[in-house]
Amino acid sequence: MLDTIDHNPKVMVHRNAQNANINTIESRNTNSFIRLTDVIFLRYVSEGQPRTGTIAVEFEYSSSDCSIKYLNVHYSDPELTKHVEGNPTVLRNIDSYLRNKLLKLEHEFSSF
Repeated sequence: MLDTIDHNPKVMVHRNAQNANINTIESRNTNSFIRLTDVIFLRYVSEGQPRTGTIAVEFEYSSSDCSIKYLNVHYSDPELTKHVEGNPTVLRNIDSYLRNKLLKLEHEFSSF
């Protein structure tokens, strides 16, 4: 399964003597993860034969620290599982693909 990359972000909260949310500063943990699923189509070679397969990746993403926590990965066939899980370069490429896709989506949303 893909590696888990998880960071705990901190957020500053202001508190006031009159209103418990405005003046003093205290730190608290936040759970700013959103759960997403992506389907990746992949071409690969197994036993000298070109093949195609799909990978369904369920993960949680935190935009505050750009972390991805992989929850579940499903492969369309056992040969694809061997190809991906046995190759750290393929794992890094999949992780990079997802991160780039998420950054592009964030950029599109921030331009509203």
